[in-house]
Amino acid sequence: MTLRKWTFTVDPEDAELRLDQLIAKRTELSRRSAREALKLGGVQVDGKRVKVAGKVVKPGIEVRVAFDPDLPPVPTTPIPVVFEDAWLLAVDKPAGLATQGTWATDRHDLLALLKTQRPDLKLFLHHRLDQGTSGLLVLAKDAKANPGLAAAFAGRDLEKLYLARISEPLEACTVEAPIGRLRGADPGRFGCSGDLLDPKSARTDFRPATAEEREGLVPGHWIVARIHTGRTHQIRVHLTHLGRPILGDALYGGQPSDRIWLHAWRLVLKHPVTGEPLQLEAPPARFRS
Repeated sequence: MTLRKWTFTVDPEDAELRLDQLIAKRTELSRRSAREALKLGGVQVDGKRVKVAGKVVKPGIEVRVAFDPDLPPVPTTPIPVVFEDAWLLAVDKPAGLATQGTWATDRHDLLALLKTQRPDLKLFLHHRLDQGTSGLLVLAKDAKANPGLAAAFAGRDLEKLYLARISEPLEACTVEAPIGRLRGADPGRFGCSGDLLDPKSARTDFRPATAEEREGLVPGHWIVARIHTGRTHQIRVHLTHLGRPILGDALYGGQPSDRIWLHAWRLVLKHPVTGEPLQLEAPPARFRS
């Protein structure tokens, strides 16, 4: 991806310009590309996405512009539903799809796609998956489910298991190491050591997958990860900390592959409204031989 970003404050002499004209003046984009960035949701004015090319912005307001000319067409692939009732919707997120809008677009993500497929629903997001990670993602479709679902993910009152493929074997172990953003890293990434910004405690349990759990999967070194905290890139960072980066995870030094071999597999929690035990599973179909 060739994502390009600009941030600027509107000058008094530009206060009468249309937003597409202003962007063309203050960035390296043509007016046509400025309108495309607006259409895709890549423009924020005072922290809010704006798509109106003719909008006039007052002096002193901050404008952020992000544009990726290599974005693929807006996805239309149906999202598989794993579970649904009156309060919840659990889906199997495809790999390569962001959970929610990115800097450059609010049309190439899971929430946007679900809105087109289920326009009758107002969905509430309480956890996320990395763009390269596939698997289970649970959303509230009724506000009554919000408090219980938010509490479950915030307090980790649930069991969340992932499947990952690594290049070398790993014995069962627990990693308790803080995770923070690495200062100055480009592209941005996280770590357990070095010059970390705002490191936070993190715990992950790892064990080799059993023969039954590996049945039907591409042969390799498969592990099951259980996260007890929800830090950004937690499994990826903790495996890198162990010297066992995920296969295909180029950001963290994983061996080259056509995909990141990480899948949100199983989730056990109390139903946020009924209180009944809920066991969900998204089979790792894209990893089958």
